[in-house]
Amino acid sequence: MDNLRRKIWIYKNSDALLRSLHVFLLFLLIIVFPVACEKEIDWDLRDKQENPVVVNARITNEFKIQKIQLSHPVKKMNDLPASFSGAHVNISWGQLTVGFQESDTVPGTYYSDFPFAAAVDREYLLTIEKGNLSFQAKTYMVPVLPFNLPVFSPAQDNGLFSINWNNTQYNPFEQAIYLAEISWSHLISHDHPDSLSRVLLKFYTLNTIDVSHIIFPQDREEVFFPSGSIVYFSKYSLNKEYGSYIRALLSESQWQGSLFESARGNLPGNISNGGLGYFSACAVLRDTLVVN
Repeated sequence: MDNLRRKIWIYKNSDALLRSLHVFLLFLLIIVFPVACEKEIDWDLRDKQENPVVVNARITNEFKIQKIQLSHPVKKMNDLPASFSGAHVNISWGQLTVGFQESDTVPGTYYSDFPFAAAVDREYLLTIEKGNLSFQAKTYMVPVLPFNLPVFSPAQDNGLFSINWNNTQYNPFEQAIYLAEISWSHLISHDHPDSLSRVLLKFYTLNTIDVSHIIFPQDREEVFFPSGSIVYFSKYSLNKEYGSYIRALLSESQWQGSLFESARGNLPGNISNGGLGYFSACAVLRDTLVVN
């Protein structure tokens, strides 16, 4: 009788025992299989430089010697870029061509052979050649509209001031970059020199409403400066494509870190053959202010 009861119990519970055995074997495979299949792989990394040049070229409607900066891209965040030297550089429009010569003292910086001013409603072609490398970029200029001068607000209890840009961040009909170069080196005593006496601040007007830029802007360090500081204020016009490039650049830099940051991606530059950077033509307005 006992043997019969034991056989009945085993028969009734055989399915449960099999299921338990299956779970145990599956668990064992999950643990052991990855360890047993580990294999060292040596990746064949390509040493070829796919983006050999970075272009920083902005011509303006000011009659002056125009400047172009060329460099090699860096592979690490804190590396200094090497100059892209020995290139043949020129800008052409219509039937005219202006050559650029590399500086003897600042490698990678090229200056126009003579002063010239860019104008609205013209297309400009930048050409860069070095050995078997060739790059081109096209751009055009749009007008710059009048701007509001910044306002300087006194800070509490320290006698210093901060800047209030007093220009809109969103405008469906205009895009622009504002620069404020603030200097107070002339106010510093030679007996007590200050480590910081000059700053460059930037402000942007774009034709898109960006959450990280307007609705929930990033926290930025507030810069204070004394009364009597000199402010060199500039406004640069942006055409549609250059505005998109600036917006993408901000998304990759200043706007990162928020809850609404965008996915990483390549900047929409206008340099051909894999070149990086941007060639732009901007109309500019300037003014000089004294903080008081």
